[in-house]
Amino acid sequence: MSRSLRKRIVVATPLISLFLFLGIGFFWDKWSIAWIVFLLIPIMPFLLGLKSLRLTFPTLVLFAYLVIGIVWGLWHPGWIIFLLVPIYHILYPPRVTFIKSGPKRDSNNEDDYIDI
Repeated sequence: MSRSLRKRIVVATPLISLFLFLGIGFFWDKWSIAWIVFLLIPIMPFLLGLKSLRLTFPTLVLFAYLVIGIVWGLWHPGWIIFLLVPIYHILYPPRVTFIKSGPKRDSNNEDDYIDI
């Protein structure tokens, strides 16, 4: 599958998800679980190989929330675990590297001087 076709599929995923949601809802009357097809929107670039999946703390919290909700049905109290994300980033701030942009200037360069 060519890269441009994969990109087109990713762009069309919201519309495809909407049609799947409506189809599942109208034909099988499963509105309560049909919303899961909307998870295809952020997942599709990874499935098609356009992006690589990075395991981050917010991703782990999201998976934990989905497991708590789907397995035990604790959607309401389960959302509280999302408060762990800012706490984690306060305790372990992300490493930031500053890169100076632009060409490096050599102080011995003759072009820096103006002859009068």
